[in-house]
Amino acid sequence: MSSNNIQKMAASFGLLSFGILSIGSVLMGATFFTGISRGIGGAILFGLLAWGVGSLLMQEDEEDKVDDEDQEEDKGTQLDQTA
Repeated sequence: MSSNNIQKMAASFGLLSFGILSIGSVLMGATFFTGISRGIGGAILFGLLAWGVGSLLMQEDEEDKVDDEDQEEDKGTQLDQTA
């Protein structure tokens, strides 16, 4: 997962939550501006949450890749030494 994918995922979560909160608030009896403000707040909250979780997962993937590369280098040196 690249950082570009994380940004796209966060934007999609934000837009989805904006739509659900805005439309849901208006349908449940809130005024138009109250629904829009709730939608904006939800978009910011859920977008940042998705971005943070994606960034944390991205860091764990990078650490795993570094460990795998180190193990592959060790295997090659061990094979050369035994031959």
